[in-house]
Amino acid sequence: MTDSTGKDFITKKHGRLMNIASVANIFAWIALGSQVLYMGARFIQLQNSYMMQTMTTGFGQPDFMEMLGRNPVYTFSLIVDLASILIRGIVYWLVLRGISFGLYMIVETDLNYKDKFEGVTDEQ
Repeated sequence: MTDSTGKDFITKKHGRLMNIASVANIFAWIALGSQVLYMGARFIQLQNSYMMQTMTTGFGQPDFMEMLGRNPVYTFSLIVDLASILIRGIVYWLVLRGISFGLYMIVETDLNYKDKFEGVTDEQ
């Protein structure tokens, strides 16, 4: 039985699938990170919007956290809004990671079958 090198073993199709899997893995992390940053930006946007609206009334320094404590319905809607952004990021991350793992699994399975069938023909 001969030792097969990785050079002869992995074809161009395997390389392409592995490249696509790598790109999907990278985009998974980019999607998750961007959604987390978007969630933070959304919170800051709502906070600044509240500050701008209450500053024009002239009733003193507005406190966004105090307003959230006094308005549980608004607080709940804010939490749901921010959670939906985070959940969307997690779903994107899971889908892209699943694609990445699936492609790697396809390549590994194909290489295992290729190795198995080469071992059978070499022994005869």
